[in-house]
Amino acid sequence: MAKYSLLSRKEEKRNMRRATFFTLLTIACAIAIIVWGIPSLIKMAVFFGNIKSSSTPIEKTNNLPPSPPFLNALPEATNSAELNISGLAVEGLTIKIFLTGSEAQEIVTDKDGKFSTNELQLTLGNNEIYALSVDQEGNQSAPSEKISVWYENKPPELEISQPADKTVISNEKGKVEVIGKTNPEANIQINEHLVILDKDGNFKYSLNLSVGENNIKIIAKDKAGNQTEKSLMVSYSP
Repeated sequence: MAKYSLLSRKEEKRNMRRATFFTLLTIACAIAIIVWGIPSLIKMAVFFGNIKSSSTPIEKTNNLPPSPPFLNALPEATNSAELNISGLAVEGLTIKIFLTGSEAQEIVTDKDGKFSTNELQLTLGNNEIYALSVDQEGNQSAPSEKISVWYENKPPELEISQPADKTVISNEKGKVEVIGKTNPEANIQINEHLVILDKDGNFKYSLNLSVGENNIKIIAKDKAGNQTEKSLMVSYSP
């Protein structure tokens, strides 16, 4: 009986040690899971989240502005109120044409990148023209080269003070001086000879005469193409 009690106490001590060992092991495992396991789970969740995000298409936004349009050459001056504007840019762009600081026209380029309009209404005097390109995202280019066009529809004045029409010349030199005045910016031609003006538009030209009747044609023409013409007849009888 005493022997059996001794064995029982030994078995109880052995079981107690085992219970203590497994308790400490369980606590250690719990601590290990808390310290290393949860961050690892978090990292794994983030990893799989990144994989899912990378498989989602990224929306791309184009913020790059297009190149400015190229405007074809324009006249320095014109006597027409309507002006044809043409040029070249990228296909499918909207071209905004500006006249003296205000938007005047919108045109879309064709498949070759070309654009053209003949409906630009000019104002008298100087007209500054330039254009911008705008793409489908609304990005706008820098301005094109600015071009100035002078619009004038009034012909220049022309006064002939000498000689009078149907004058008879009888001097030995066989010449007549044609004297007159026009606008300072105009050009003068007398019988297709270009004549020099002074700063006020005055001119004087010595014209050789032939015996008999001589027709004299004087033309004043401005840079816009407007012109005034006068004709005289002078007889030379030496």
